[in-house]
Amino acid sequence: MAGLSILRVVSNSELDRQEKEQLERELQERQNTPLILGLAAYLRECWDAARIAKKPIENIMLRAMRQRNGEYEADKLQAIRSQGGSEVFMMITEVKCRAAESWLRDILLDTGTPPWDIQSTPIPDLAPMQINEIKNIFETMVMKVLETEGRAMSPGEMSEMREMIGQDYRFRILQEAHNRAAKMKDRISDQFAQGGWPEAFNDFITDLVTFPAAVIKGPVVRRQRTLGWERDETGRTVAKPVERIAPEYERVDPFHIYPEPGVTNIADGYLFEHHPLTRTMLSDLIGIPGYDDQAIRKVLEIGNGLSWINEDVRLSKEQEERKYHTEMRPTEIFDALEFWGKVSGKMLIDWGLTAEDIPDDAREYDANVWVVGNFVIKAVLNYDPLGEKPYSKTSFIKCPGAFWGKGIPEIIEDLQNICNAAARALVNNMGISSGPQVEVNLERIPANEDITQIHPWKIWQVMNDPAGSNAPAVRFTQPQDNAATMMGVYEKFARLADDHSGIPAYLYGDLNVQGAGRTSSGLSMLMGSAGKGIRQVVMHIDSDVIKPIVERQYVYNMRYDPDEAIKGDVDIMPRGAINLAVKEQMNVRRIEFLQATANPIDLEIMGTGGRAAILHEVAKGLQMPADEIVPSREKGAVKSRAKASLEASQPKQIEGQAVQPDGAPKGGMEGNTVMNRAAGK
Repeated sequence: MAGLSILRVVSNSELDRQEKEQLERELQERQNTPLILGLAAYLRECWDAARIAKKPIENIMLRAMRQRNGEYEADKLQAIRSQGGSEVFMMITEVKCRAAESWLRDILLDTGTPPWDIQSTPIPDLAPMQINEIKNIFETMVMKVLETEGRAMSPGEMSEMREMIGQDYRFRILQEAHNRAAKMKDRISDQFAQGGWPEAFNDFITDLVTFPAAVIKGPVVRRQRTLGWERDETGRTVAKPVERIAPEYERVDPFHIYPEPGVTNIADGYLFEHHPLTRTMLSDLIGIPGYDDQAIRKVLEIGNGLSWINEDVRLSKEQEERKYHTEMRPTEIFDALEFWGKVSGKMLIDWGLTAEDIPDDAREYDANVWVVGNFVIKAVLNYDPLGEKPYSKTSFIKCPGAFWGKGIPEIIEDLQNICNAAARALVNNMGISSGPQVEVNLERIPANEDITQIHPWKIWQVMNDPAGSNAPAVRFTQPQDNAATMMGVYEKFARLADDHSGIPAYLYGDLNVQGAGRTSSGLSMLMGSAGKGIRQVVMHIDSDVIKPIVERQYVYNMRYDPDEAIKGDVDIMPRGAINLAVKEQMNVRRIEFLQATANPIDLEIMGTGGRAAILHEVAKGLQMPADEIVPSREKGAVKSRAKASLEASQPKQIEGQAVQPDGAPKGGMEGNTVMNRAAGK
């Protein structure tokens, strides 16, 4: 019929297919833009340089893992087996590394207090608004004097009042700054506890003593799944899963870090981190701001694709970690590379960005890019206001000018090899010299005689010597026992390992201590001297790891935390071995002062309040509940007022007579009884 048109009906499956094709075209257009293509090519060039430069370090790290596991290198093991004999491996490296880990954990983790502190700045800066407030207070005081006394203040009086008002205002600002710093410290401690800082720092210490460098990352904002609690209709408390975005911390495997060749610090150049992601981990990135959801879905659809990672190194590392046959793992692993570095403005403009996005093409812009296979799943500018990367690294022994330092296995590698050689020679010599070497003249031994076994009271059947010689048919030769010599060599180089590593044997229970170590005071002196080396390591941790990470968390809270009560000008102070040593010495001096002032004269000068203050500080230094043992001044004042109030409300007795609170004597039997008792009746 004229004027009618046919309406085409499209099924839901057809709509889904069309929408999918549209998203696919948009993804291809986005991934094929000059910006993404140019960025991917630039990252590939940077990655090749970083991967090749790290190859010698990877070999050192693999040797360190084998050394801690008590395994010989393949070529050395083959040479040992070709000669026969023992394959014993003395675990000196593992013992030293475990002792160093325990020592560092005792200093940094097991002290009861975090290895850092936050305090307000000594002299808080006044904002223009606060200066105007002081001025208004001063003008109000001047007008009040004029109104009450009917005279104008002299210049000297005005200057004195201005100084008094300023000092009082600064004192109040300082007290408020102290409170803000304390609240900021509590907030960061809570964020560390919920963000995985204890676990990350514990693993970081293991990497520090083992590898040329240890790396910890954070704060990194991620989606967290936790349990929340709410009340249902009946008033019962029930658990409810909650998702939130919060900062987290993690230990970064040194095998997964690839710095720019030739740099000394992380801030000096670009950095790659390799992320082996499962499908779950990769899919969790969908919906997080900054990531390309369609690119992630495409990677999940087509698989890992081209991997940029050296599979030989990964397999060798997994074997040393006792992760065998990982190639048979049914779970698919996606190799993601995270890039942190600078990209020139000219390159960004050449790749398609406009002058509005890049105002100065001569500048370098900090960027964060994620690549999985051939897809760029994230490309954003660095969110940090100073362009810093969220990584901190240090080494057990630093090498000046180098990114990678030295761990304990590399430091004592030669000594470990010498001790292994001495132990193998000792075991082989013990086996050879444990019994005689037997020489048998086969021409004089009957054919049925067993010459493969020897035992006490064995009778040998022999025949006459055809040559007419008087030589015995069986001769015994006892090999020389060199066990004492080999043991001396082993002990000498094992002691050298103490000096080279800075971890003496008496720190982990060796009772064979000579010289000054035979007395308790001498052993204390030796441990104090040994602590100087570990304090240097802790100083590296303080300056390179703890302080930067706490500062980054402080900046994060200042920028994003809605609680204004925690925000203020603070100083971050790491508290490592030196601060702990000072604290220990300070507590000893406090105890000595407490003992020296335990006399009536000093007590009269200090008073009970001063004595209580000293006791309170000593109890705090001993990690005791100081507030419960010795009350603070405020609690003491409250207690004194309560006691005085209680005494005032108690009935008074005057000369044996019970008196009411209003002063009237009690009547009746009770009053008479009291008077009778007072009279001795």
